[in-house]
Amino acid sequence: MSKTLPQNANLAWLKKTAKQQLRVWRAEGRSAKLADVQLMLARDYGFSSWRALRAALPVPDKEGTAAPEAPSDERAEQLLRSVGQGRLSDVRDLLEATPGLVNAIGPHPFWGGRPQAIHVAIETKRHEMFDLLLAAGAKVDGDNRLYDHWSPVMLALAWDQPQFCGKLMEKGARIGLLEALLLGDDDVVERLLRFGLSAVPSDRPSGSILGLARTSFAINRLLDVGASPDGVDRWGASAIETLSRLGPRGRPLVLQMMKRGVRAEPQEYARLGDRDALAALGAGNPEILRSEAVTMGAVDFGHHALLEWLLACGANPNARAAGASGQTALHSAAWNGDLRMVELLVSHGADISAVDREHGSTPRTWAAVSIKVSNNPRCAEVVAYLEKKAP
Repeated sequence: MSKTLPQNANLAWLKKTAKQQLRVWRAEGRSAKLADVQLMLARDYGFSSWRALRAALPVPDKEGTAAPEAPSDERAEQLLRSVGQGRLSDVRDLLEATPGLVNAIGPHPFWGGRPQAIHVAIETKRHEMFDLLLAAGAKVDGDNRLYDHWSPVMLALAWDQPQFCGKLMEKGARIGLLEALLLGDDDVVERLLRFGLSAVPSDRPSGSILGLARTSFAINRLLDVGASPDGVDRWGASAIETLSRLGPRGRPLVLQMMKRGVRAEPQEYARLGDRDALAALGAGNPEILRSEAVTMGAVDFGHHALLEWLLACGANPNARAAGASGQTALHSAAWNGDLRMVELLVSHGADISAVDREHGSTPRTWAAVSIKVSNNPRCAEVVAYLEKKAP
């Protein structure tokens, strides 16, 4: 999970922090340059480079004075948490007392980055909250510099919320190349890419821009103008991994990437539910079918029959994710509110008392938290099932 920048962070503070860290490293006997520290700091705060981090800092006005002071982190945090938890009356009271708070930037209530309230409402799929924020004056294009450059329209598309996207566009939200890629609007993509990579904005989410493509045409055009499939986003996912995480609609995109010479890993096939491809790989190396990454891919995307087959091939029902959280397959199924997957894993020996490595929480706790964070009522069924199974 990325750190969040201090509310009043500026370039002078950033440079001072980098130099102080460099002195610490050198005192420890480490051979390092200032550029190494700058890259480390950028990645700590969720940016792909020092340049991207600098670009996200507030810009002084034309007279060179600082921009007006933003609402305090405490107030912004209070608003964002109330939005994320769906507390409509609290949000109304906060905005009535401080109308400018609607566009305040603050720490994310559930994970890293510094979004605005409208970003959080989209991610938590809270339609009444979204409408309230728009009526209160939320900016439809958002201020996305401290949220990895994800605009509200982009978030609405990435979270598969077309109603949000439609309302934002009705109110005049900007549609640039990144939004057009996520919309699958090949006409706009073609028009903007006539000028090659110069049309690709530098202030875009980390990782390869190919991860934002939603049509085979867009993949081809981006590769034709020189976009690289290499590079990973802030969560360590490559472009082809990101596309495989779209589920069934990602299958033709992954296949197109492969046609253009990009290699797919076994876990990508698991996310797509492609048993035939996995069987072919497993014929040459049976260990692939017992890979924890492959098991997690099947669980994360609800491929029940595929998981049952993998378990019959010796897969571990207590497989863990490779990321920082280190959650088990049962944690992921519980978070998704996938009761059928939970039951399948438990019937094959999954440990309901296992804890993740980051929070020390059980699958039942993950399901309970997901009810609030992802606004998924199916998680309540998982909580009830796991409580019954508890010793």
